[in-house]
Amino acid sequence: MEVKLERLIEKIKEEGVTKGRKISQELIEKSKQEAKEIVNQAKQEAERIVNQAKQEATQLKKNAEMTIRQVSRDVVLALKEQLIHLCDNIFKQEVSKILTPDFLKELIIKIVTNWWERENVPLEILVSKEDKQKLEELLFVQLKQKAKNEIIVRINENVRKGFRIGVQGEDVYYDFSEESIWEALKSLLSPTLLRILEEKSG
Repeated sequence: MEVKLERLIEKIKEEGVTKGRKISQELIEKSKQEAKEIVNQAKQEAERIVNQAKQEATQLKKNAEMTIRQVSRDVVLALKEQLIHLCDNIFKQEVSKILTPDFLKELIIKIVTNWWERENVPLEILVSKEDKQKLEELLFVQLKQKAKNEIIVRINENVRKGFRIGVQGEDVYYDFSEESIWEALKSLLSPTLLRILEEKSG
């Protein structure tokens, strides 16, 4: 009887050990599988993060390049405007220096002489307050009595340098003022200067 009981106990032990080993093995395999899945998921997530980071870096680079190009264009345009403005001021100063009373006198005499050769009409000349007296003296000396009878020199606040000339009473004038001469020169200067700047910056 004792022998049978011992065998039964021994068999239960063996079955328990066997079953325990099987359960342990299953747990180990399951753990390995879960670990493998976790590793795969981690790799996929890492790849996704890396790819996203690369895309963002590429976009940032493109944005930076676009910003740099835009800033460069803005700088070039600003420099062009400054250069044109500088040239405007320089040429305007030179025009103002040229329009001295003596120069204006010679120019007026040529215009008046040519005008009277075509049509003998009384003329009106508009000048600045600063130039009126000097011009009258120079003109009347050169053109003598005829100028006193046929030419009126008037002050016009809109004329700083130079003059405007027209037939008395018609209120239509040929404009040789500093502003008019400069605008004419400027219309020629600006496209030429811009073309030069385009060639230099291109």
